[in-house]
Amino acid sequence: MDSFFIYREPFEEVCHCYTQPEQPSAFASLTALNGREGFVIAPFSCHTNDKVYLLDGPKGTSLVLPLDGSEGFEAIPEWQDDAVFAASSIAYREEYHNDFYRFHSELERNTFRKLVLARSVIEQKDEHMSPRDIFLNACSRYPRSYIALFYTQETGMWLIASPEILLRGDANGYQTMALAGTMRYAGEDMRWSDKNREEQQLVTDYIRTCLQPFAMEVTESEPYTTRAAHLAHLRTDFRFLLKDQQRLGTFLTAFHPTPAVCGIPKDKAQQFILSNEQLNRGYYSGFSGLLSENGTANLYVTLRCMQLSRSACRLYAGGGLLKDSIEENEWLETESKLDTMRKLLIRD
Repeated sequence: MDSFFIYREPFEEVCHCYTQPEQPSAFASLTALNGREGFVIAPFSCHTNDKVYLLDGPKGTSLVLPLDGSEGFEAIPEWQDDAVFAASSIAYREEYHNDFYRFHSELERNTFRKLVLARSVIEQKDEHMSPRDIFLNACSRYPRSYIALFYTQETGMWLIASPEILLRGDANGYQTMALAGTMRYAGEDMRWSDKNREEQQLVTDYIRTCLQPFAMEVTESEPYTTRAAHLAHLRTDFRFLLKDQQRLGTFLTAFHPTPAVCGIPKDKAQQFILSNEQLNRGYYSGFSGLLSENGTANLYVTLRCMQLSRSACRLYAGGGLLKDSIEENEWLETESKLDTMRKLLIRD
């Protein structure tokens, strides 16, 4: 099956589909993306067996398609294989309790200021639903989100409905965001807990500091409530110019993963997560999107996502833990995030 990448930007009324018969380029680090163009699929960590893949084949074909599914979607293959998801790696309630205890104990010892704990579940789907059906369902349900469906032989097939920009823009200006804190959406004037405000502030401070060596003319908004499906997050927007648009890979190496999906301090937190989380995140909490000429980037964090197979899907979710986090509240937050994906597996 050819590799492909299909996506729809927030509020767009069309989607963009790219396919290529060649194997994607594979890299062991993000710095290898300097000066490159193509559709990038990056993992949570490059310090694993998960590679960075770039769809950049000379025989690739791009299409712009209407979202009514009336034409062109034959470019999205039907199921060609059936990935097997090992049940032993699913974090059910007991496993989540054990993970939470390990993570929270380190927070209480002040080893970390924040840690993000993730889990996954396997869900059966309507056997008649195709990848196209799930993608179009996501586009319809979540107009505010970045929706992407991609496949390579190396990564398998993934569906994303992400609310979080990692890096978007070009030489005229870039943007990113600090997105953290999660509650059920209850209007723009909803009140946020101290825990959620502290979590979001940690991400904001990290991004501000991380931009300093690479960016100029940085502007920062006040935090505000933003909606993502039935959930709300606190968001701070950053706009800036990059000093060197041809070294995006170097910037992304320093920037990713942010504390929104990892922890503080970053490198130590990432290693702790890789050693102590019961699941292999793979491409969950990595990022994906388009790199094009003149340093143009449209990259989003791989959140609200699932890995798809013919018969079942593995859904991922995580939440930021602080010293005062309460286990049951954090568990329920991950359940709410998983519901964003569960809804896509049921035919309306």
